Amino acid sequence: MKRFLYVLLPLILMTSCHQAIWDKLNDHEERITRLEKICNQLNTNINSLQAIVDALNARDYVKDVTPVTENGTVVGYTISFNGRNPITIYNGKNGEDGHTPKIGIKKDTDGIWYWTLDGDWIYDSVGEKVRADASGNGRDGITPLLKIEADYWFVSYDNGVTWSQLGKAVGEQGADGDSMFRNVWQDDKNVYLELANGETITLPKQHGLTWVYV
Repeated sequence: MKRFLYVLLPLILMTSCHQAIWDKLNDHEERITRLEKICNQLNTNINSLQAIVDALNARDYVKDVTPVTENGTVVGYTISFNGRNPITIYNGKNGEDGHTPKIGIKKDTDGIWYWTLDGDWIYDSVGEKVRADASGNGRDGITPLLKIEADYWFVSYDNGVTWSQLGKAVGEQGADGDSMFRNVWQDDKNVYLELANGETITLPKQHGLTWVYV
């Protein structure tokens, strides 16, 4: 019996150890998959923000707003315009691990929308604020791009040619953070998009359009 226990005990310990390792690896893979999804949604939101600014500058209007659902939960909206392609915005929580960079736009006193990062203006190499529309010159009108590499967020302002490291993307702890779009609502005339930086964008709606925000 003692010999049997001497053989069995190491096997039990080895099995338990292997299971703990597999559990940790699976947890890590799940977090990476979740963060990659968050990153893709953020990049979609960034492109949608630029399209929104272009629609405002072109005096375009909203024709329709369709909820985007995931497992029965509304996680965003597809917005259709009169004169341009539809866009999708995601307004779910996205800061589950570490720090999630908050890229947004803000209108300055000159009436132009500029990109922001964590609420601060984004500046180009000569110290000028970077415009969020696609009609600017030089580095104006660029579209920031995010990625996750080696457990850190990186941002590029030159279409992926160079990257700047931001905060850690995968941490042992971290509370949920706000999405790039904090809130979405509407009335008879407009669609309102509240950004995480506190800025509210007002998109005019086609006359007679009715939809319900849930």
